[in-house]
Amino acid sequence: MKGKPAHCDWKPAPQKKPSPCDRYKHACIICRGFVYLYGGRNTTSLRDFWRYNIVKNEWETLDCSGDGPEELEEHSMVAYKDTLYIFGGMVDSAFTQAKTPLWIYDIDSARWTECRNVPAETESSAPTNRKGHSAVVYHSSMCIYGGYFGIRGISQEFWTFHFDTRKWLCVSTPSHNTGPGPRHGHSAVVYHTGMYLFGGLMGLSEQKDLWKWDFVSSSWSNIRTSQGPPPVVGHASIVFKDSMLIFGGGISNSSPNDDLWMYHFHTQTWK
Repeated sequence: MKGKPAHCDWKPAPQKKPSPCDRYKHACIICRGFVYLYGGRNTTSLRDFWRYNIVKNEWETLDCSGDGPEELEEHSMVAYKDTLYIFGGMVDSAFTQAKTPLWIYDIDSARWTECRNVPAETESSAPTNRKGHSAVVYHSSMCIYGGYFGIRGISQEFWTFHFDTRKWLCVSTPSHNTGPGPRHGHSAVVYHTGMYLFGGLMGLSEQKDLWKWDFVSSSWSNIRTSQGPPPVVGHASIVFKDSMLIFGGGISNSSPNDDLWMYHFHTQTWK
């Protein structure tokens, strides 16, 4: 057939932008319009460091060599001012109890600092490595609760780290019946002058209890509600306006769920 030659609209395939691989047991935090992601587990432990630009919908990989953390799982990450703080999650080995597993990342200079308190010298000066703990920011401190030490069992330790002095303080650990007790895989958020801690594992049993730590009176209280989420571990929680949102998690030997629950602080009700 005569006429115009067939027109070819071929264009080179767009370069696929890099993005993180699938993972779990990682840590994420939002700071200055970016989502920061560190480590976790795919088929092996990971030590990659990513930043997601919310406006541009783009990932970029960041440097974690030098003084940055190693491969981490079930660690925590919080942001304070323009600095990220990663705690815990060191993969089990004999030396992990000998050093404080805290790394500090300055966003502006893109530099890592390792906090080198060595607990072995002054036994309780700083917390040792753990996984599955919670970490929140209250005023100018990071508050760490619980976690597990591998074969050494589950923690009910409650530590605060003061950002300005870089000093640790062990908050007096109450007896089992006046606080959440030893647990891991729970979540915690801060609202006004309270830290709210939900769920997690105690021993081998998943929990659905809600606890409040009052920073003013330095005391625990158990918040009893008529209904609420089922027992769950490995979920995520955040504060939005006057509510806490809890998503996902599950119980052992079953598929994770995709339930979204909301707890309203003023009415003390779940939906």
